Amino acid sequence: MERARFPMEFLRVTQGPNVGSHAGSKAMDFGGKDTGKDPIYAPFTGKFVRVRKDSSHESYLESLEPVEFANGVVDYMTLTFMHDDVLDVKTGQIVRQGEKIGDEGGFGGGRPNRFGAHLHIEASRGRNIAYQVQNGAGTYCTPNQVNIWDALWVGGDVQILKDGGYSWKRDVKKEENDMEFLEVTSERCEVFTEANVNSVDRTFNNGRLVKGAFYPIQSDVGTDGVYHWVRIQAGDKKRYAVVLEDRSKIVSLSAGDAITACMAQAPHVDTSELEKKLADMTAEKNAVEKRLADVKAYVAEV
Repeated sequence: MERARFPMEFLRVTQGPNVGSHAGSKAMDFGGKDTGKDPIYAPFTGKFVRVRKDSSHESYLESLEPVEFANGVVDYMTLTFMHDDVLDVKTGQIVRQGEKIGDEGGFGGGRPNRFGAHLHIEASRGRNIAYQVQNGAGTYCTPNQVNIWDALWVGGDVQILKDGGYSWKRDVKKEENDMEFLEVTSERCEVFTEANVNSVDRTFNNGRLVKGAFYPIQSDVGTDGVYHWVRIQAGDKKRYAVVLEDRSKIVSLSAGDAITACMAQAPHVDTSELEKKLADMTAEKNAVEKRLADVKAYVAEV
């Protein structure tokens, strides 16, 4: 199950809920890093069920499956975005979590740059609510709204510049038996000897990672101000890669899938730790099944 995540790399609140143009609404505005137009990423895997080409460019993203809200609720989520100057998505389009879906902008009243660049977000519980209704304060908003900080987790790679005084929750949870891998989605994904784009490692597959392969992530190096770097196990050495939306992405794999992925890209990678986790999981599963069988047998006798 996915956790719904804040869709920008920088969190800077520029207008909170129930003030000004948000009167009676739980909508919020975010300004990104500065006054520029920062990219926006899909907070979960979902479908754009409605995209308006006029007004304020409202775009309604509905989760394909129930997601985990930041307050622990598990349900379908609908997010309303507004003001992107140039629409990158269309009605009916399905996007995956982390995929770029647009940029903040100032589109309003049917024209671009009416406002300063920002992203307007409304979070709602449920689906089939891709429309606006007028509330008691005269503000139009999406039904079934919840507080943004109760809906969206803030990823560990998101920099909080101005939290607005709200209780944002960091997404630091990892499943005990899951591991992170770099999934290569393009033949153009380069590999490096260090976190430096000038240090392409030609000794490994002529400097390219293998498309379709999964490389174990040893550590998240972070950003150099331009690129997001990770250290990976590639072949018999620790090497480096850049996470680029059109070339690679970070995914979590269970212990069983992780072993398969490791063996596929480098059979000599030490998988003993993964194998132990898998064995422990299997033993626990067998123990639970045995207890359940014993209970059923007891009930039958009674």
